[in-house]
Amino acid sequence: MFLINKVFENDSVFIFDKPAGLVINRSDTTPSGTLQDYIEENFNLDLIGGSEFCSRSGIVHRLDKDTSGVILVAKSEEAFLYLKSQFQNRTVHKEYVALVHGKITDKLIKINAPIKRNPTNRMKMGVTPTGRPALTDIELVGEVKIPDCGLQEFSLLKAFPKTGRTHQIRVHLSALNHPVVGDKIYSTRKQLDSISDYFGRMMLHAHKITFRLPVNQETVTYEAPLPKKFLDLPMYKNYSNP
Repeated sequence: MFLINKVFENDSVFIFDKPAGLVINRSDTTPSGTLQDYIEENFNLDLIGGSEFCSRSGIVHRLDKDTSGVILVAKSEEAFLYLKSQFQNRTVHKEYVALVHGKITDKLIKINAPIKRNPTNRMKMGVTPTGRPALTDIELVGEVKIPDCGLQEFSLLKAFPKTGRTHQIRVHLSALNHPVVGDKIYSTRKQLDSISDYFGRMMLHAHKITFRLPVNQETVTYEAPLPKKFLDLPMYKNYSNP
């Protein structure tokens, strides 16, 4: 069972803090136990019909299963379309926090690298000239040293995706040879084995989201608190306001 915290609610929208490990939408491989099931079981939304709002139970966007953090759910068709249009027009501002393997020295990195599904491994995406445009801004927070992980070097980052490709932040950081800690798809086996006992999850969190509320069009920012695995980082005392 997952603990799903509600960050905000008004007449048109829910904002939830999705825990790592929870799948967003039902599929053939995950027919139950999803955020979609949780919404349908706990909230009385009008989901009768064949629209995308109904088929997605109001869920406006996606997070990967192993990524935690803020996610928007519309309460009505009108609110769903209004929020969806903001994602399509790239007016939603998203801020992620990521812990990655290796030492990064650049304070700011702009990644402009198109992404496409790997033709030989459908579970993976990759950077390729024939992919769809993908833009991510990276801001270095600081170096992290964890005694229990030996002599490895880690870096704590903020990531600001400007587009919304599948696995975008994970693929871009992997392409820099700095995969997200605990990423079972884009990390090497050696990297996974070296941190599995200490972390036990992928260290990527959708921390903040800024968008316009339906009805009054007010621009707001909401955040999902950093999970304990982030707060437990030895250098967190120097990272009070991510």
